[in-house]
Amino acid sequence: MGDSLRTLKGVGDKTEKLFFKLGIYDTDDLLHYYPRNYDAFEAPVDIADLEEGTVKAVSAAVCSGVYVTSAKGRQIITASINDSSGKLSVIWFNMPYLRTVLKRDSQFVFRGRIVRKQSHLEMEHPEVFTPAAYGEILHSLQPVYGLTGGLSNKTVTKMIHQLLKNLPMYSEFLPEEIRERYQLADINYALRTIHFPGNMEELLLSRKRLVFDEFLLFILSVQMLKEKSEETPNYFPINKTWTTEQIIENLPYSLTGAQLNTWHEIERDMSGQALMSRLVQGDVGSGKTIIAFLAMILACENGYQAALMAPTEVLARQHYDGFLRLQEEQGLNFHVVLLTGSNTAREKREIYQHIASGEAQIIIGTHALIQEKVEYHDLALVVTDEQHRFGVKQREALTTRGNPPNILVMSATPIPRTLAIILYGDLDISIIDELPAKRLPIKNCVVNTSYRPKAYAFIQRQVREGRQAYIICPMVEESEGLDAENVLDYTRKLKGIFPSDINVSFLHGKMKPKRKK
Repeated sequence: MGDSLRTLKGVGDKTEKLFFKLGIYDTDDLLHYYPRNYDAFEAPVDIADLEEGTVKAVSAAVCSGVYVTSAKGRQIITASINDSSGKLSVIWFNMPYLRTVLKRDSQFVFRGRIVRKQSHLEMEHPEVFTPAAYGEILHSLQPVYGLTGGLSNKTVTKMIHQLLKNLPMYSEFLPEEIRERYQLADINYALRTIHFPGNMEELLLSRKRLVFDEFLLFILSVQMLKEKSEETPNYFPINKTWTTEQIIENLPYSLTGAQLNTWHEIERDMSGQALMSRLVQGDVGSGKTIIAFLAMILACENGYQAALMAPTEVLARQHYDGFLRLQEEQGLNFHVVLLTGSNTAREKREIYQHIASGEAQIIIGTHALIQEKVEYHDLALVVTDEQHRFGVKQREALTTRGNPPNILVMSATPIPRTLAIILYGDLDISIIDELPAKRLPIKNCVVNTSYRPKAYAFIQRQVREGRQAYIICPMVEESEGLDAENVLDYTRKLKGIFPSDINVSFLHGKMKPKRKK
């Protein structure tokens, strides 16, 4: 815990509140607020050598008056500068005081971004240095911090300079043997140098030490969390049942070896003494859903409830329909409910009653499953996907009389096992790395827009053969700031490309639930 920010000279109530917006509440937070980037202050170049899109410094003289005009509620300051190689226009916004600073024929170093305006280059909103001041920072790396409105990079830099000047020495917590083995810098050197490195080598050395520390502390924290999870008893005694074995035997396909291994691991966990926390990772189409359904059936066969939470209503309904199909094919008779945000108030009240009474055994839905109004009777298993990893609060929301449920996390992200152990260190990991028999491998291609006519022709052939295709756009509708395809315009475009008998529809998150159906 550090000291109050008010102990720094120049920090009053207003500045302190601006730091609060950045999540900086004391001097320790400020010390560990590392730069997001660095400015390399290189030697000035000739005006004639400037290139569009670069950030450069030029040593030049003011060769015109400084003019202030107003447009769209802001002041625009313009001037011209020159050196022996040419002349350049410069522009600033809302800095009228420059009119008294930039005297004609006075020499400065101007550093800013070069942009093209019509037929000529221009330097936009440059910093202005005296030649002596620029000489002091020449060839250095100057920190660039994340900011909020009203707080400048200069202010943050000044406060960190002041903090480092009076900073006491930190106790080194890494043994010398570890530092030597991994060639790690001393912690005090790293903390100071990360803010003001003399060169790139110093920056990389300090960054390496701080990255090592962050990973070490993260892994230790995750290990502590895992040990705590392993100590949590399973409050839902579960016995293996023939129902799941009969379902596996009666499926119209055979489970792969990887699916069977994963199922046996889940079955062992759920019938064990400790609470299950398991991640199942597998590509799309590898058969994770049937494994999740089997786990839910195992819980219900033992007299408990099971819930599956999907990221969208569309996916939740797909799982709901899929479970009903499996139930019909296998002659099962579980009470299954679908709970999403689009349920009417009356429907929700009825579903809440069925869940609270225990009548509803399989509950499938979206985030609506963890709303305060949902009270579970005997929830023994929660299945979720990687987008809904449960923290303490979510687990508390799904407890039954204070007893946390077993957790099964499904992920289609192809995470290498070593990385998965780090990211999901509090979970045991099962990997389904085999595709079901006769399933064709998925092909991925990266092409430019010139390939689209071939893609459209391919889609048309597939639709004619009774198949479907879907296209994902990054935006729902057009945006001024982004030049990318959007759902609404692209749908209209495709309707003009494909014959009228091919139905082109759209689906997006802003649609009302009734339209999604």
